[in-house]
Amino acid sequence: MKPNNNAFDSTNVFVFFIRWWKHLFIICLVAAIAAAIFSSPYFITPKFQSTVTMFPATGGSLSRSVLAGPAARQDFLEYGEVEDAERLLQVLESGNIRDRIVQRFDLLTHYEIPEDARFKQTRLTEEYRSNISFRRTQYGAVEIRVRDKDPAMAADIANELAALTDTVQNELRLERAGLAFEVARSQYETLREQVKQAEDSLRQIMHLGVFDLEGQSSMLTRQLAKDLSANHTEGVRALEERLNVLGDYGGAYVFNEAYLSNISEHLIMIQRRYQEAKSDLESFVPFKFILDSAFEAEKKVYPIRWLIVFLTTFAAGFMGVMILMVYENLQEKGIIKQKVIPKTKA
Repeated sequence: MKPNNNAFDSTNVFVFFIRWWKHLFIICLVAAIAAAIFSSPYFITPKFQSTVTMFPATGGSLSRSVLAGPAARQDFLEYGEVEDAERLLQVLESGNIRDRIVQRFDLLTHYEIPEDARFKQTRLTEEYRSNISFRRTQYGAVEIRVRDKDPAMAADIANELAALTDTVQNELRLERAGLAFEVARSQYETLREQVKQAEDSLRQIMHLGVFDLEGQSSMLTRQLAKDLSANHTEGVRALEERLNVLGDYGGAYVFNEAYLSNISEHLIMIQRRYQEAKSDLESFVPFKFILDSAFEAEKKVYPIRWLIVFLTTFAAGFMGVMILMVYENLQEKGIIKQKVIPKTKA
């Protein structure tokens, strides 16, 4: 059995590289030089990265944290849960914030997109998403990453994005807080008017001499009994007149007193809700805790030139080996004839 001369064992590999090392070296050298040149700032614009790290806050109401009773009180200083982080990410990825960032930093001009370009909004959105990203870390924080050719611009955009999360969420919150405030204010003013009317009615009855129905009735009845036993006619007549007043207005006095007590308790409850709604409407609530603010980066993060040069050189060397192996195989099969250099006569 003839040995397989085509077997590509370790010895053949060594011989192969000895035979073609100059060619492979030239291929790798040219690839490395080309990669170094084409990854330079003349061809690829370097980008700097700035990062903001923040924890979400609870989505509770500030008024409930301060004005509510112990049973309904919320911890306003507590860190948010996963749902709060996801909500914060959704706000950051919204078109509302994107449009404000685009307008605030004139990104259409900054990204060098012509005003008359076709699909300029699509190009702008793609460029925005390629340079600005958001993610939730394994510890529950939210991270904002911004890449830009200008390190100062990258830091400013990252910090502005963090600030806009509060602005946009407060705008959304104030829409509902305004409705709640109007309802609470209307109820509060209505109850105040009802309390005033009940107080006026009770005051008029008291001016007639009814101010303590039970006590007055008991006292006048005892005095009437004394005057009757003493045959004091004028005193009896005066006491009967006062008792008649109590009989005429006593029921109204009892009703207005009970009504005023009940509506006053209701007014206290509505007043608390009114104060809570007013506090929510007038306050600016932070929805995040800033852990690290963005700052100007000193070193670029893109492109990674050494990685580009390494991968390009490796790919070129690998392709060179494959091509030379195919070339040798075709020569052995006679498909490609080797050039024979004629010998010169002496």
